Amino acid sequence: MTTVAGVQLTRVDDEADLREWFDVGAASVTHDRPGDPARSWAGLVSELTRPWPGRDVERWLARRDGEAVAALRLALPNRDNLSSALVECEVAPARRRRGLGRALLAHAADRARAHDRTRLIVEVRAGGPGDVLMRALGARPALRDQRRRLPLPPADPDALAALEAAAVAASVGYTLVGWTGATPDEHVDDIARLTAQMSTDAPFDDLHWEPETYDADRIREADAAFVSHGMVPLVTAVRVGADGPLVAYSTLFHRAETPWHAGQGDTLVESAHRGHRLGMRVKLANLTRLREYAPQVTAVDTWNADSNPWMVSINEAMGFRPYDAWTEWELDLV
Repeated sequence: MTTVAGVQLTRVDDEADLREWFDVGAASVTHDRPGDPARSWAGLVSELTRPWPGRDVERWLARRDGEAVAALRLALPNRDNLSSALVECEVAPARRRRGLGRALLAHAADRARAHDRTRLIVEVRAGGPGDVLMRALGARPALRDQRRRLPLPPADPDALAALEAAAVAASVGYTLVGWTGATPDEHVDDIARLTAQMSTDAPFDDLHWEPETYDADRIREADAAFVSHGMVPLVTAVRVGADGPLVAYSTLFHRAETPWHAGQGDTLVESAHRGHRLGMRVKLANLTRLREYAPQVTAVDTWNADSNPWMVSINEAMGFRPYDAWTEWELDLV
C-alpha cells in the first residue's frame, strides 16, 4: 500500500479489489457518458488470465477512509514504445475536485519512472475537468480525436447503396474477402503486415509513437484475447485479383453482452493501392457483415484524428456524425 496526498493506493491483485476498482470506473462512465456501452466485468476478469498482447498492466485502487474513490490503470507496452506509459484515471463522481486525479497521476508517474518510462500518455475527453488538470500539470496536447456515431438501421440506405456502387466501379481488379472471428491461416501474414502499417500510416500528429512490430504469432495472440474477453471481430478485406495479397481491410467489434453496440477498429489501405475507393468498399461491406451477424445493433462508434480528413470524409458520407471529442496528452517525466 502507498499513501499519496492522504489517499491509500493499493495494487489490485485479487478479485475483491478488482470488483471495487471496476465499480469506480463503471460509475464514472455511467455518470459522464450515459450513452456509452457499460463496462464489462466478465471481460475484465478474463484479462487476468489472458492479458492483451503487447501490454503489461498495473491497476491501482485509491481509498480514502476505507472507501474506494478512484481507479488507476497503467499500461506499459512491452514490445515497442518502451519509453511510454498509457494512463487511465477514473474518479467516483461524488468524490471529484478533491485532488484525487492529481494524486493518481503523481503515482502513475512514479510507477512509470520505476519502469524506465520517460512519458505518460493520457487520453481525456475534451471540455471536461481532465483538460484543466493536464494543463495544470504542464502536459501538452499531442493528438486530437473525434468520436463519431452511426445510427442503425441507416437513415438513407439508398445513399449507402450509391456509395457502394461507386466503390465497386472504382475498384475493378480487386476481390472482397471476409471473416468473423479469428484470422484465417491463409490471411494471417497479410493482416500482420497491414496491422503494423497502422502504427506508421495513421496520423499521430505530435504524439510520440514508434512503429509497432507484428507477425503471425502476435495476430493469433490478439485473436485469442478477443475470444477470451467476449469480443467478436468482423473483418472485410480486399485482395489483388482473385488470389493476390490483401491490400486493405476494416474491422468491427461486437460484444454479446452489449448487443446494441459495435465499435470500429482499424481501417487501412496500402498506399500503393489508394485512389480506388477501397476504404469505402471495405467499410461498407463490413457494415453489411455486421448487420447480418448482429441485426440488433443500433449504433456503431468510430474514432478519427482531426488530421485525417480522408477517413473522416468516408465516415461522414456513410452517416457517422460527431459524438464527442478527445485529446491525447503527453506528460514528460524527465
